[in-house]
Amino acid sequence: MLHPRHYLAPLLVLAAFLSGPIRADEAEPTEPRPPSVRNDESGDEDDGPPSTFAFAEFKKAVAKVQLPGFQRMPEISAEGDHGLILAGPDDTGVMIMAQRAGIGDRFEKLAADKLTRFKHKGHDAFFAQLTDPEGEEMAFIIVKYPEHRMGLFISGKPVKPRGDLMKLLGQVEM
Repeated sequence: MLHPRHYLAPLLVLAAFLSGPIRADEAEPTEPRPPSVRNDESGDEDDGPPSTFAFAEFKKAVAKVQLPGFQRMPEISAEGDHGLILAGPDDTGVMIMAQRAGIGDRFEKLAADKLTRFKHKGHDAFFAQLTDPEGEEMAFIIVKYPEHRMGLFISGKPVKPRGDLMKLLGQVEM
């Protein structure tokens, strides 16, 4: 079974930019995504081509996203995946990411019997809450944007209820 953390790896790559000397808006990675991010455990399927959603469009879409008590970090981008992290106290946080469509498709398969489908501004979307093999829970919303070959992924740590994630989604202007 695919582990949800495989799909959070792009967030970790993006978050690494925040701790390094490179400004997020200047970073242009040249290395391909590592196999653990690109492929499933059998190594025979990738997450598809990068999204066509430009970093400038992502920054504009998330420009008004705020959460009281959380610090907004700079938007970050790597290999067509874009992200925004809102850092809270005591290792809490929220992430909003525009990721290649295959990542959303895999999360959808992983959560098939535990998801709730809905429409968001005419786009297919779903909410799911899962428990990983180590007993950690995660909840997320994914909105599909096939016209950009991407999914918008919203999640938080600790687990945020659907209503809180929907409020964040409502702040994204796409």
